[in-house]
Amino acid sequence: MTKILVADDERVVLFTLAEGLREAGFDVVEARDGLQALALCRSEKPDLALLDIRMPGLDGLDLAQRLRDETTVPFLFFSAYGDEAMVQRAVEIGALGYLIKPLQVASIVPMIRTALARSKDISGLQGALASNRTIATAVGMLMRAEGLDQPAAFDRLRGQARSQRRKLEDVARLMIDGDTVLKS
Repeated sequence: MTKILVADDERVVLFTLAEGLREAGFDVVEARDGLQALALCRSEKPDLALLDIRMPGLDGLDLAQRLRDETTVPFLFFSAYGDEAMVQRAVEIGALGYLIKPLQVASIVPMIRTALARSKDISGLQGALASNRTIATAVGMLMRAEGLDQPAAFDRLRGQARSQRRKLEDVARLMIDGDTVLKS
């Protein structure tokens, strides 16, 4: 069962959201502040954290920064504040989404499922890149040379390997060694 951490200092919002997500089939862990949420993310290892921006102790933005730096838990934000600067900061930290209160569980479940799928995609890509320095180097070369983002550069390298019926690492090595140029 997919485990979601919900963090909000407003008890009514926390209860309503947690119960609604349980009814939607999720295992839910609740936190009433950022420090409790951080501890629960470390111990419970949820599949996704749904974080309020304004919380005592450790606000949602600082919490997200710590989650990104110290764990592998992906996160979404929700807040009563939708100003552009706040949304931009959330994007920069690495949020998979930003929702505006009041929240209706039926409306946010598709966003949660999308964020979970995107998180798995990103995790798989990061795992592939981390486990193989050669592929990571070739992806980085493509990103710099052609102005691609990481997923697009990885897809390009993978497509080339498929078209040549070669292992991804072999194509990456040839590219690094200068023995091949990827075709568009």
